[in-house]
Amino acid sequence: MSSCWINRAAIGLDSMIAHIKDRLNGNYARRRAIKQRLHLAMLATERHQLVAARATQKRTTGFTQHSALHWRTEFHRNAV
Repeated sequence: MSSCWINRAAIGLDSMIAHIKDRLNGNYARRRAIKQRLHLAMLATERHQLVAARATQKRTTGFTQHSALHWRTEFHRNAV
């Protein structure tokens, strides 16, 4: 039981030492910049997938700018 606790403490200490070492030699800033770029790339990919899905949905339903305008004029004509 105590060896598990000691092992966990040693792993935590190792990670703290690695974090301090990264801060001192400049790897921390580089890693953070890489993580931020990766996050932005993931967001851009997700946004692109949403836009592509909407475009596909509009294409498959036949809903175009012209049909939207036609529907709107019909709606106003019937509302009067």
